[in-house]
Amino acid sequence: MILSLCAWEFLRQFEKQKTIELDGLIQIFREHWRDESWHEVLRLMAGRLDAKFTGNILEYLIDENGQAENFSNLFLATECVSEVKNRNDIAAIASKLRDRVKELTKYENSSASTPQEYDNLVYEIRRQAVAAVAATWKDDPETSPWLKQVAQSDDDGTVRRAAFQELARGWKDDLETLPILKQLAQSEDNWAVRRAAFQELARGWKDDPETLPWLKQLAQSEDNGNVRSSAVQEIARGWKDDPETLPILKQLAQSDDDGEVRRAAVQELAQGWKDDPETLPILKQLAQSDDDGEVRYAAVQELAWGWKDDPETLPILKQLAQSDHSWIVRQAAVQELARGWKDDSETLPWLKQRAQSDHSGILRRAAVEELARGWKDDPETLPWLKQRAQSDDDWDVRQAAVRELARGWKDDPETLPILKQRAQSDDDPDVRYAAVQELARGWKDDPETLPWLKRWAQSDDNWAVRRAAVQELARGWKNESGIFELLCDVAIHDPFDREDEWQGNPRQAALAAMIELYPDRPQTLELVRDRAQNDSDETLREFAQQKLAELERQ
Repeated sequence: MILSLCAWEFLRQFEKQKTIELDGLIQIFREHWRDESWHEVLRLMAGRLDAKFTGNILEYLIDENGQAENFSNLFLATECVSEVKNRNDIAAIASKLRDRVKELTKYENSSASTPQEYDNLVYEIRRQAVAAVAATWKDDPETSPWLKQVAQSDDDGTVRRAAFQELARGWKDDLETLPILKQLAQSEDNWAVRRAAFQELARGWKDDPETLPWLKQLAQSEDNGNVRSSAVQEIARGWKDDPETLPILKQLAQSDDDGEVRRAAVQELAQGWKDDPETLPILKQLAQSDDDGEVRYAAVQELAWGWKDDPETLPILKQLAQSDHSWIVRQAAVQELARGWKDDSETLPWLKQRAQSDHSGILRRAAVEELARGWKDDPETLPWLKQRAQSDDDWDVRQAAVRELARGWKDDPETLPILKQRAQSDDDPDVRYAAVQELARGWKDDPETLPWLKRWAQSDDNWAVRRAAVQELARGWKNESGIFELLCDVAIHDPFDREDEWQGNPRQAALAAMIELYPDRPQTLELVRDRAQNDSDETLREFAQQKLAELERQ
């Protein structure tokens, strides 16, 4: 309601009082299109304006470079088009916009710092582009043929998937949609695309006589375990009353060659057939003897959640927590014991024993975390945490204890000294990293925090610790004297030398902070230019080149 009133006030000034000219309207969009909280206001304004003014606004949005904002300028423009009552009045500019959005289905990104970041960003922009075309131009006779073509022939599996998902949800009654989905579900080379296609079939065409038989075949004979496990889930959730569903699930849970399929069958059995007399025995057997740790993990969780009162569940969890050879099973068993049997007289002593003496660092870490969160008032918890933080021989345990101390016992007089000690002298960089973060966020006003952060940012021998210190300085001390100069120094002189793509360059963290916090200082632009040309790290050079282009356009 407030947003709508805001839009109406701008329109009143433009249309009635004539106090805002077209340039003023465009200025409003210029100032706010990057802020998603304003998109509804801007969209409503575009819908209320005369079409020729909306066309001018669309021209402006199309011409903006929105790569740094994941092209929200173009996606906002498509929302504005959807608000226009008479599309014919903006046909030319709308067509231009549609072509630009379609181009985003081929978007590439060279500035992502990790392969996962690249995949996530590129997929989301391409997916959003397909969805925007399908939603904004649903009634256009060209949209359905375009989606069909993309679904069947685009080079990128994520784009094909997005296209047929839009077809399945928006053009279900089109006679060609079902055949396309069937073809993709059966013959697509990309297993993720094939899986998504049969999921759409299972959910949208449940009554088609070919859907269930084909899913059963997939669940039992498809080569790819991801596809088979998804088929298991669709059958269990969509055809629970089919007489063959339960026998198929039991057979797959106990004897399928693929652990992922067994795990999916276990979860569906436990959640959908809890009252079947064979379900609990199957879960107990798999929790203790399946040769795949992920299957045992799933069975442990289902036992703890669904059969807490069974007399064998607690002994099974205790046994697995101590002796299972997979750390994920041991950790799950510890967590479930601590959360589900907190009032059991044996749980706390058992957790204390595990936290102190278990041979596995991962299990000690899990026990430490559960003790800190579930038994904060126990008089032995805090001393043990302090001991673990300072002297445990496993870095994972020390790191967990550091974080739990900082978050649960900030007011204890020994917490701050322990954090300082760990941040300065722990042999493991992951422990120092955790201590640096906790100090910066919880003890900003301590007189030693800022000078120590500066020292860590410039001299710690681990790149992750230096980068964390840089980010915390930028987050909490941007107005402090000397921070800008420190960031300049790090951006030029940090000794980082990339060994893996996933690593974070402290020089890039410092440069990014300068661009965000001090964009108007001449030294910032000068340094961005320098790093774009001269930095030894290709990832940083590409980042600086992108940011340089943005700064020079402003």
